[in-house]
Amino acid sequence: MWFLQKKNAGVLNGYKDNITDLKEDRFKDKIKKIEDMNLTGSSSERFVSVKKEYFQELNEVVPDISTDMRKADYKNTQFRVFGANKQLKAIATRISDVESKFSEIESSLDNLSNSDEQNALRRDELHKNYQLLRKQVLTQSFDYGSAADNLEDELSEVATLLDEEETSTKNGDHLEASQYLDDARVKIALITDQLKVIEPLHHDLNEVFPGQVEEINDVYQKLLNQQYQFEDNIADLMNSVQENMIKSDNALGELDFDDTSKLNDDIKEKIENLYDILTLEVEAKQSVLKQQKPVLDYINHANYQHNKLEHRMQELEEHYILKKNDTNEIEDNRKELISLREDYDQEVQDIADKKVVYSHAEVTFKDIIEKLDRIEEEEKSINDSLNQMVSSESIAINSVNQYSKRLEIQKKIVEQLRLNGLPDYYLDYFYMVYDEINKLYDELGSKQINMEDISKQVIVAQEDLENLVQKTTELKQKVSLAEKLLQYANRYGNHDDNFKDQLERSKSIFDNDYDYNKAVEIISKELERVEPGSVERIKETINA
Repeated sequence: MWFLQKKNAGVLNGYKDNITDLKEDRFKDKIKKIEDMNLTGSSSERFVSVKKEYFQELNEVVPDISTDMRKADYKNTQFRVFGANKQLKAIATRISDVESKFSEIESSLDNLSNSDEQNALRRDELHKNYQLLRKQVLTQSFDYGSAADNLEDELSEVATLLDEEETSTKNGDHLEASQYLDDARVKIALITDQLKVIEPLHHDLNEVFPGQVEEINDVYQKLLNQQYQFEDNIADLMNSVQENMIKSDNALGELDFDDTSKLNDDIKEKIENLYDILTLEVEAKQSVLKQQKPVLDYINHANYQHNKLEHRMQELEEHYILKKNDTNEIEDNRKELISLREDYDQEVQDIADKKVVYSHAEVTFKDIIEKLDRIEEEEKSINDSLNQMVSSESIAINSVNQYSKRLEIQKKIVEQLRLNGLPDYYLDYFYMVYDEINKLYDELGSKQINMEDISKQVIVAQEDLENLVQKTTELKQKVSLAEKLLQYANRYGNHDDNFKDQLERSKSIFDNDYDYNKAVEIISKELERVEPGSVERIKETINA
């Protein structure tokens, strides 16, 4: 407790020095100096407010802190050290607040004291900037066009603000004078920024656009003299540009920079469009005159090729049934070729009559070429198809002849088996292939053949013939196996009654029913019963 008491006492002694400093009338000289300035208006009001604030802190707050310090000192001497310590912390905060307040008051007093000097410096700088700006606007008014009048009005506003500042200074209201200087500074900065925007906008309106319009008009008149035709109304487009130039100049005069910029952008776009239109027609004329003969040659070539193909199709139609799509396509192409020639002739006539819009003719020629390319590609495909059709006939004939020979071979193979008869499934399939081949012979021998159908039938007949060959091979193997099994089974003919019965049954099915598979099945079962493994051994001799 004694230690804390000593610590609190040390803190109190330090605060006493702070209070001694705070009680001193430190701003006495500053206040006296400002009072001698005889301030008026807002400056005077500001001074009165600051001075009141100062004396309130000096005469009320500081003595109140001194009272709290005496109370804290008394508590400390009575060894109420914790309460004293708490009060000392509050005192420290109040002393800090007073010192901060005095710093703010000092700053305000210094600003009031120096306001005249500061205003004088700013006044001189702004007067200098104003004079330079006014000189620039007056001597370079041609750079600002219709905006010059409004700029001069704004400069007059700056002059008025500077005059008001001078009056306020003479009256002793330095704060009001400072506000006038701030307003003048903002206005001067605004005018300076406006000049940077106005000059390029006026330059476009006064120099760039008029020169471009004059150039376009000269070129347009020359092209008219050369009897060029245009889809667009050039005169109306140029009048629109002129109208927008007037609107833009009026907007610039009102310092409406957004509207001026939008109108200038629209003017630029319209002028570029006019250049593009004129350039398009000049270049289109060169292209059209250059392409006129090649396009005609291409049309004639396409007609020649078409007629040649059409004649060939007429000849082939006597012997072949042509694809309906091909004949329709050829007919459509013939009509389109006639239409394309009419379009070409119309454009050429317009050229001769000086009525042509060359860009339109160029598009027409391009369209003609694209359609001729498509027709040529289509008819080449049709011609290739015809060539394939013709060659397919000889291929089909050769194929059918080969099929006939192979069918005859299958017949001889079966005859060599010297059978009493053949199974129904085999006979049905054999005669089906036989009919397919005869039908192909008939169709190939008809007056007008359909190669598309014949080609499909040739493929089907080939597959069926291959299946017949396989069936013939299987039949031959079954017959051979049945004969060997029956021959081998004869040695067991008297083995038992059941074996004998099944052997006779198998022979009967073989000789009378021609069901060779069933005959093999029956005798194989009996042989395996009496001699296991014998059937497999006999099969191996056949496969070998």
